[in-house]
Amino acid sequence: MSESFRPESFDALVIDGNDWVDGRLELHYTLRGPDPVSFTEVIDFGDIGAAPDPVLARLLTLTCSLSYYKAAAPARIEIAFPTHDFEKRYLSELIEGGLGEFAYTNQLPAALTPEIDGPAATEGPRDGDDWDPAATPLVPVGGGKDSVVSIEAFRRHGVAPMLFSVNRYDPIDRCIEVSGFDSVHVRRRIDRRLIQANAEGAYNGHVPVTAINSVIGLIVADAGGFGPVVLSNERSSNVGNVEWLGRDINHQWSKSLAYETLLRDTLARHGFNPDRYFSLLRGLSESQIADRFATSGEYFGVFTSCNRLFALDPSRRASSWCGHCPKCQFVFVLLAPRLGRPTLEQIFGRNLFADTGNRDGMADILGIGVHKPFECVGEYHEAAEAMLAVIDDPQWQGLELVDDFAEQRAQLAVVAVDPDPSPAEHHVPERYANLLETKPVDD
Repeated sequence: MSESFRPESFDALVIDGNDWVDGRLELHYTLRGPDPVSFTEVIDFGDIGAAPDPVLARLLTLTCSLSYYKAAAPARIEIAFPTHDFEKRYLSELIEGGLGEFAYTNQLPAALTPEIDGPAATEGPRDGDDWDPAATPLVPVGGGKDSVVSIEAFRRHGVAPMLFSVNRYDPIDRCIEVSGFDSVHVRRRIDRRLIQANAEGAYNGHVPVTAINSVIGLIVADAGGFGPVVLSNERSSNVGNVEWLGRDINHQWSKSLAYETLLRDTLARHGFNPDRYFSLLRGLSESQIADRFATSGEYFGVFTSCNRLFALDPSRRASSWCGHCPKCQFVFVLLAPRLGRPTLEQIFGRNLFADTGNRDGMADILGIGVHKPFECVGEYHEAAEAMLAVIDDPQWQGLELVDDFAEQRAQLAVVAVDPDPSPAEHHVPERYANLLETKPVDD
């Protein structure tokens, strides 16, 4: 690699293919130009069982390509192996939706519409899917409140899921330990040359990590004989952050119903049962999830939604809630009326309403600021509703930000009205439809 990385010098990303070597899936990419750069990403599946289904391995190779495409965002993507038109459309829609924030922050609208080409696949869909939908579900754990709600929903109804994570982080491991359920872990290693390129001038920004982890989960479930991959993505992930050049830019696009439907449709076109993949919490709002989480006190001391604990570089990871990012701010506001001041201060190690540095960030979350932050936070009306409850609760009064927002009660009351109270669309199969009922399973 040259001493400086010039994105404009590359005319294409070539998706070279993949190799299965001793439990590892190696994914190969090349940025083509006068000084080409090759990358190999490694997904270490350990001893999950059989080698990945070639179709799912191909799907993962396409999905992970975005990390390397965005380094230069060339006008063309060439797939070196045969793919169907619907697979190329999958990649096209993944780029258009999943790299929206990246294109917005770098002011690169053309990055969302590269030309995608490559040889055509000729094989047809598989002849039936022998997958067992009644097998043990695989539940990804992120370390936050959402996956806890899913885990406990399974427990209440007498189902013991297999928990799953990509890479190991303390909040994830702590939540798994508290749950008492078994778990399986995969290690994903981004090529260090990409990190070097980022330091030398490559474009950088958000990629749809949930899409990547979802396809990894499908490979684990298929090879390990598990049932569906059951995510914990909720209604608010469908709501974007900002309108830009006629596009809805959504930080959470790969958690949205749009991506869930895209992946399910792609699986179906290959002959897989689309119910291999769905989100259990899709029909719930963040407020409804918070209500359920508030009954799971055993997790209060171990869960963390703050992204600072999940930095790729271990030396840059926070050890607890940072108290300043949008995730911290949103979760604090949402849980304040549900858990109360003493409990929330114990969880966060501080009171975010006492820190005036959080004023602008909380205003954005409450819908009275600039725009919804580029983070996994809920809808304006949910945060505003929670803040109104805080304002009316004597235990929170006297804190500077609570008093400040009390002066904007009229604005918050307008924001707190749910703009779309209709039931959310979801893909939860009938087999799992009763899991969100709160009645415990009979002994």
